[in-house]
Amino acid sequence: MNRGHHTPEGADTRWWIAGPGQDESLRSIVERAERLYGGPGDAFRRRLKPRATVPERETDLDSLSSRELWVLAHTVGVAPSDLFAHRLADSPWLLHALQRRAYCPVCWKEDHRAGRPPGFRRTWAGVFVLRCPDHDVSLHWHAPHQSIDLALNVPLRPRGRRAARLVRLIDEFARRFERALRGSEPWPPRWHGNPSTARALLMRCAANLGRVPELPPFSSVRGPPVLGGFVSVPTRRVEPLGDSPWECVRAMGLPAWRRAALWMVASYVVPALKDTDRPEGLPARPFAAIDAQWAGMEPHARGLRRTRRYREALQAACRRFEEMEGGPP
Repeated sequence: MNRGHHTPEGADTRWWIAGPGQDESLRSIVERAERLYGGPGDAFRRRLKPRATVPERETDLDSLSSRELWVLAHTVGVAPSDLFAHRLADSPWLLHALQRRAYCPVCWKEDHRAGRPPGFRRTWAGVFVLRCPDHDVSLHWHAPHQSIDLALNVPLRPRGRRAARLVRLIDEFARRFERALRGSEPWPPRWHGNPSTARALLMRCAANLGRVPELPPFSSVRGPPVLGGFVSVPTRRVEPLGDSPWECVRAMGLPAWRRAALWMVASYVVPALKDTDRPEGLPARPFAAIDAQWAGMEPHARGLRRTRRYREALQAACRRFEEMEGGPP
């Protein structure tokens, strides 16, 4: 009866699901319950804020407040202290909350064999995290409502020695890039630029800095067909940038998209890359079409002023890369 203890409003529903798995995110726990009970995506959020009359922005289920954590703990039937260790405070180094759907197929197979429900680990939520730190295999993407059985049977590496080497090269570049950005290891002396200019280049590759809906520049990246499940690009045009360009990077949840964008960056940054290790089909001036949209278009519409300022700042930061023989060396 929990005598002497106040049960928070909204914690009157019990989910008969397993408690949190190893390093599992809080959002993953909620998703497991909704997958089991077939409830709508905002069911738990309505219990978190039962008196809310005005729709609020998406609740960050990974970094719940103390009260919200208490509600979830009572709903799952575990101690709040057991869930506290699974919080994931938002930061620029993490993907957007709804984009944290990368997974390791080996981890999920181990969960399946042990009778544990597969869940999303916090370790996989980083912008630059493309490999599982436990099994050293490439991460894949699991879409909402996709079959778990299908997710367990994805290939661990692409067919062919060259394709496997390319994927590892990109994943390793991402790891070293992040460590240099965060100051945990120095920028390799033979790489062009520095962590800040390379970060600007990544944003320039990922964002539509033009005036009209357009594909982001990294969409021009191509590779051998066997890379299909590991390196891919969007095929739908996106609106001109409306927020910080780094948010465009954080919105690339698919590991295959992030690999394509980082492969493009590596083609400028790493001079030692062999021609066979560079993206196919990348034009000499992949940003020229978007830059041309701004020529002779003064005065700019008020809604595009921010986009223009970001484009000019990133263009200046990336000038050294783009002037290298008109594109990637």
